Amino acid sequence: MINLYSAIKNSNAFRKLEVNELLFAEYTCLREETKLGIWSDNNYFAFISSGKKMWRTIYHAYEVNEGDIIFIKKGANLTHQFFDDGFCAIFIFIPDDFIKDFLHKNPSLIDLKGKEVSSQDAVIPLQSDELLTNYYHSIQSYLFLSEQPNKELIKLKFEELLLGLFSNHAHRELTDYFISLCQSQLYQMTRVMEQNFAYNLKLEEFAQLCHMSLSTFKKNFKEYYHSTPAVWLKERKLDKALHQLLSSDVSISQIAFESGFEDTSHFIRVFKQKHKLTPLQYRQKYTRSTKTAI
Repeated sequence: MINLYSAIKNSNAFRKLEVNELLFAEYTCLREETKLGIWSDNNYFAFISSGKKMWRTIYHAYEVNEGDIIFIKKGANLTHQFFDDGFCAIFIFIPDDFIKDFLHKNPSLIDLKGKEVSSQDAVIPLQSDELLTNYYHSIQSYLFLSEQPNKELIKLKFEELLLGLFSNHAHRELTDYFISLCQSQLYQMTRVMEQNFAYNLKLEEFAQLCHMSLSTFKKNFKEYYHSTPAVWLKERKLDKALHQLLSSDVSISQIAFESGFEDTSHFIRVFKQKHKLTPLQYRQKYTRSTKTAI
């Protein structure tokens, strides 16, 4: 999978502005792949300037068009590119620590009681309003300045945006997520795993998303799940693949991709090890049995 944050940060192909830990970028899709797996160790806003794109999480698919705004939590997604129009968006990448520092400076915004976010989904669609629209146009203009803008001013304007979001109940799902970042490291780990188990991420990348060293991640994981990350991930991927196998007519290769296996042959091998049948044989046997019973 491609680390979107690193790819943009280290590329000269995009207009971008780095302000302390924040990264602002005008992203234009340069790839020809229709479907692509991406991940980011930073959360990010996506303000859609033109075109159409789909972000797919484990639980839902979100199609965005010109004028839409979404917030994507750190972690992985599958994206679907449409080539009717060129896709362009303003991305704003925000690390967890920036949000936590902001909240520590504004403690009146924090109410940890009940802030274990109910939604496990990794994408939050945002209602476009005057606050967000004005901010989008402001950042867009900064990216096109011939001279470097004042970075302290950019940071203050972003913090002003955050304060505005907290004052508007329409953005409660997003601000609840921000507050939840102050929860324990163990809670953060469980949320990362539930949102990202079906992607082909390395254990080092899971540890990075959890802000842990690999050894600490493995230790904490074993203590909480009473299993190793590798075993747990394989079982969750197989469970997801099995559900999709029996509830849809999606191809075996597509199921393998959407369940996070390395490739189709790897999926077939581990599936057969558990179920004694290949995925296709299993589908043919059990969907036929269901139809006969009906």
